[in-house]
Formats: sequence, C-alpha cells, structure tokens
Amino acid sequence: MKLVSFQHGGRDRFGAVVGDGVVDFSGTMFMETLYPDLVGVFAAGAVGELRKAVDGAKPTLGFSDITLNLPIPHPGKILCVGRNYRAYHEVQEMGKAPQWPSIFGRFVDSFVPHDAPLVKPNESDQLDYEGELAVVIGRAGRHIAEKDALSYVAGYTVLNEGSVRDWANRGTQNCPAKNFWHSGSIGPWIVTADEVPDPSKLHIKTRINGDIRQDGGTDLMIFSIPYVIAHISKFTWLQPGDIIATGSPGGSAVEMKPPKWMKVGDALEVEISGVGTLRNTVVAE
Repeated sequence: MKLVSFQHGGRDRFGAVVGDGVVDFSGTMFMETLYPDLVGVFAAGAVGELRKAVDGAKPTLGFSDITLNLPIPHPGKILCVGRNYRAYHEVQEMGKAPQWPSIFGRFVDSFVPHDAPLVKPNESDQLDYEGELAVVIGRAGRHIAEKDALSYVAGYTVLNEGSVRDWANRGTQNCPAKNFWHSGSIGPWIVTADEVPDPSKLHIKTRINGDIRQDGGTDLMIFSIPYVIAHISKFTWLQPGDIIATGSPGGSAVEMKPPKWMKVGDALEVEISGVGTLRNTVVAE
C-alpha cells in the first residue's frame, strides 16, 4: 500500500494511492477524529484499518486534483547516515569500513515534496544530489535490539539529500551544508513495510536530465538498516513519523572530475525499485 499526504481544498489530508488516483482517508469524521494524519495512524497501529478501507475502493481524487506534501509533513526528527556505501572512495582507499556510522540531523524545511522545486541557493553553485532510501518509523522505541528493528518500520520512501558542498568545507561544521532551505526532497509516498520484505535488496538510480548519475544497490550499505535503527535508538527515542535517510551510493556530483553540480532548470529523478520515483526541477532562489 502506498500512503500519501497531500493538500486539497485548502486542507492537509492523507490517503492511499489506488490506480491513477487517491483514496482520501481524511474525508470522513471518523478518520479526522481518530487519526488526523499518518503519524496518528502509525502511533495507533492502525495501518491495517487503512488496508481494509482501501480494499476494493476506487479513487476519490485524481493526482491532478491534489498537491503532494512531504510524506510525513511534520516529522519529529529527520536523521541521516553519512557515507554509508562501500562505493565511496574513502572506504575503498582505506580498505575497511568505519567503526561507527556518521549520524546528523536535517531540518524539515530543507526538504520539498515530489514535483516541488528544489532551490539552488544564492550562496553557492555547488548544489549536489544524493538519492537515498529513507525509513519511516512506525512505533516508538528506545534501546531497540537489531533483530527487532524492522518491526519498528512503518514503510519506506525516496529521499534526495541535497548538499551544498562548498559549505561543508567552512570549518568542521556539517549542519549548514546539509540544511539549506529546500535543497533536498522526499516522496512521492510511503510504501508500507509489508511490500518491502527485504530493504537490503533494492536498487537506486539517480538521473539528471535523463542521464544516470547514481546506480547502486542497498546491499552495498556499510551499516544495515536494522543496525542503524538500533544504533540511533541508543541515544534517542524513535517516534512514529521519524525519518531515517540511509545513505547514498557513489556517483554524486562531487565525485566527478570536474564536478557536475545541479543547475537551474535541471530535472532530478531518484528511482528506487519497489518504492517509487521522486521527481523535482531545480530553480533559482
């Protein structure tokens, strides 16, 4: 099942993709009272209710009738795993993986949804792309055992972790480079975990204007999704709706000689097998 958050009639709503449209779950008083959004659905353990409601249903809205929001419009936390693929040249040169994952946070307003414009900032011409599988947490947990970690996952979505590379070299700080306003994107939907039985066997392709820039599988992750969930839960509570970006395969613009930064007018596509395709176009700030 593909779950979406969207705007229609001036209101934030949520639903499921059916055929070439959407079933609007937020259109009934029952749903509005119990589950105001997808975070409420996950927190209540009510994904099964949505699955029953969508069985045999016909779309109530077309995609042309709605504007997609971020899959989780207001996540409590967005956490990213840096350099988590063996394709990165640092890992190849070292001959061994790092001992611990690199974890950093991103602000929600550094992302835009599917079909919304990515913004190349005035401050830099070095806007990069990073296609990633993102995990959406479905229930609260702390000190989660690695063997149990996938049971805390509500589903998966596609994420472009846009980075402004020259700002990463301004001192030792990583936060500004990873948090420029509207530099990344997430979407178009959340595929529920039951439809992705093994997230370590997915394929990621990132295209710029149709040209394949990234092409790799999630089997190349250094730190697996269960490990990352368990690791993060050691230092913070994971809550329904939290998002974890799991890293990007090689092929980012910064790795090219010369680098091929995203430009105004470029069309970005990040496609993940079994999950979906995220699309955005780059505009000037």
